[in-house]
Amino acid sequence: MSEKYGAAELKLFDEIEKGRTFDRGETLPAFYKEKLINLLWMQGDSEYSGCMGYVPWIDKAPSVTEKVLVAQIVKDEMRHASVIYKLLNDLGEDTTSHIANTDMAYKLEEDEVNIGFKRLKEDFRVNIFYYNIKYWTDFNLFNFLMDRAAGHQLEDTLKSSFTPWKEGIAGIYKEEIMHVAHGDKWIKILAEDPKEKDFLQKRLNLWWPRVMNVFGGQKGATNDVYVKLGLKQRTNQEVRTTFIQEIKSMIAPLGLTIPEWKEAEQPR
Repeated sequence: MSEKYGAAELKLFDEIEKGRTFDRGETLPAFYKEKLINLLWMQGDSEYSGCMGYVPWIDKAPSVTEKVLVAQIVKDEMRHASVIYKLLNDLGEDTTSHIANTDMAYKLEEDEVNIGFKRLKEDFRVNIFYYNIKYWTDFNLFNFLMDRAAGHQLEDTLKSSFTPWKEGIAGIYKEEIMHVAHGDKWIKILAEDPKEKDFLQKRLNLWWPRVMNVFGGQKGATNDVYVKLGLKQRTNQEVRTTFIQEIKSMIAPLGLTIPEWKEAEQPR
């Protein structure tokens, strides 16, 4: 670390390790602010584009009860985006122009396509949000897999060195848990239906590598810096491993399996 960063950065790493935090309105070190803004843009655009992907399922959901639940999830996701965009605005970023000039509803039309770690548009969303939620099974897999993956990542933010983000995440995290519970319920329903189970496994196979890529590369130097700055608590691989173990324990009793994932096989 000493060979890679200057004295100011090393001093900052040390202060944060000892408990230093930054509050609203406080002047942030430029290096810290740059990394913080990167993460906030990624979350804000992911929340917004995720909401846009869910919107059609208010109409397509199989019952009035489910339409209400999907509408609530859509509302939650847009509220999450607004919380993060407010933080960005407070840090001097222009989210209004960004939203006005970015197609946040853009989705790939192709179904079985793997873009790996690639970003396709001039936005900052985690790239799983470029994929189209084509079936009700996909919607529920998204709740079951992606919202759970997001929850694991948000856990780290609950200890963020930037206190306004930590405070904002507290409410977001609770709502994401509700989304996960919705996915858990439906995956069990679909897995126990002989007419749905094979299709569920097929779509799980499709979405699995997409979700794996959400955690980033196993050896991410940038992620290591986020940890040093107190903006994350664990490495990409640590979070991914915890997530995989949880999913395996949940799907095994349902007779489902997850395919092997290899980072080396993902497009860059």
